[in-house]
Amino acid sequence: MSRPRRTGRSPRCPRARSWSGAELSTLRRLVDEGVSVTEAARILKLSRSTAYAALAANQ
Repeated sequence: MSRPRRTGRSPRCPRARSWSGAELSTLRRLVDEGVSVTEAARILKLSRSTAYAALAANQ
């Protein structure tokens, strides 16, 4: 078993999601309307990687 990282979190306890269901639906709507994922993430004040992960997890 590996040691926990120095962040104080246990490796078995992942970080909570930084986006809500309302943000995900808004993100999905913006992307469906033709806005790039990068621009939609900027509008919603999410990181680009978070936006891509949220879209991939909800497909």
